[in-house]
Amino acid sequence: MSALRPTRLHGLWVLLLGIDVALQVAMKLAGDQLHPIPFGPDWVAAALSSWLVWISLAGYFATFVLWLAILHASPLSAAFPATALVYVLVPLCGWVLLGEAFSARQASGVALILAGVLLQRNAGGAG
Repeated sequence: MSALRPTRLHGLWVLLLGIDVALQVAMKLAGDQLHPIPFGPDWVAAALSSWLVWISLAGYFATFVLWLAILHASPLSAAFPATALVYVLVPLCGWVLLGEAFSARQASGVALILAGVLLQRNAGGAG
């Protein structure tokens, strides 16, 4: 394992989660933009000319690099469960930024995910 300072490792986590959430929102917007076009050559051409698709692809590359850096400094068994925070942040961003519905059932799921991540962390987890 690498000897990354905890502050740097936490910074990598913030970047990973932030970029991952941003790219999910960008992909949603790109999907909405491409929705009226039937899947086929025209759809592919429109996707390849969409800046939202390119931002999303760049985001996937960035998260890949950040994930490798995190794994270099953390055990997989500790790091992987913390990635579930994306399942908390994406629905919240969908609600806040895109005006999507956020039900009590979803809020309960978010609370359970957070509880699980915290329980795992207290048992020797990530970060």
